Amino acid sequence: MRIFTIVTGKQTLLCLLFFLTGAGLLFGQDSTAVGGEKKPLAKTPFESGYFIADQTVAMPPAKTLELIIQHDFGTIQNGWTDLAGLWGASNIRFGLNFTITKNLMIGLGTTKNKTIQDGQIKYTFAHQRVDGFPLTIGYYGNMALNCTNKSVFGNNYKFTDRFSFFHELMIARRFGKRVSLQLGVAYVHYNTVDSTMKETHKYSQYKNDNINISGIGRLKVTPQTSIILSYSQPVMTYLNTTPWPNFGVGVEISTSTHCFQIFLTSAQGLVPQETVMYNNNNPYNGAILLGFNISRLWSF
Repeated sequence: MRIFTIVTGKQTLLCLLFFLTGAGLLFGQDSTAVGGEKKPLAKTPFESGYFIADQTVAMPPAKTLELIIQHDFGTIQNGWTDLAGLWGASNIRFGLNFTITKNLMIGLGTTKNKTIQDGQIKYTFAHQRVDGFPLTIGYYGNMALNCTNKSVFGNNYKFTDRFSFFHELMIARRFGKRVSLQLGVAYVHYNTVDSTMKETHKYSQYKNDNINISGIGRLKVTPQTSIILSYSQPVMTYLNTTPWPNFGVGVEISTSTHCFQIFLTSAQGLVPQETVMYNNNNPYNGAILLGFNISRLWSF
């Protein structure tokens, strides 16, 4: 039986307003020095807005175009049969982002699995300052369109069944020159959760909504190289099985215009709501895979 919910424009708007106005009211004012003069900005906590399968508060400078390539191979469980997943079924996403102002970025992307097309937005409310405001706070949101055949959605198909939404509030801090941490709280909604979309899952009672809590950390070991770690946990799991939490560990190499990350992770979904809602790879049972992210910047 199909389980579905049609989210209204009012519901989506309320979610956006909750993140934007709530975070803005609570954290929107940077600390100022005596006399009203703002203290200097601290260096950004992260080199890239992409962090394994997560987003960060970082974004390129204003008037910058960013090309992002994300690629996840198959899981390593089959060993030499598919060369530890390198010959297995992979997922890939291409994206283009443009930073309109120093605090606002928009972007578009296309993903191989489920032929997902997505539009996204990122906005930073406040920035960490030297001896001043201690945090960088941002919002990330997207809307994704599943472009697979309509038969996937079962009976009573409607075009709105294809949509899913992701909203996240991100709070980050840079500790000295080497360590950066970020906490994220996200809300995910799928208009339709269909039994035919769950063929790879054991259980069929999937809900349309979930909450996800994520933590990421970076340790800088050289000016260009960092060790990166991530973990995300869906709050509402199903029968203590899927969706499984996602973890990641890897290396990041960055320059002024490029960022390259290579890592081990468990989820193969490259749109964040897919990672939260449809990760059927159990990392505790060895279902991990190799992936990489590459980004390139052009300033105008």
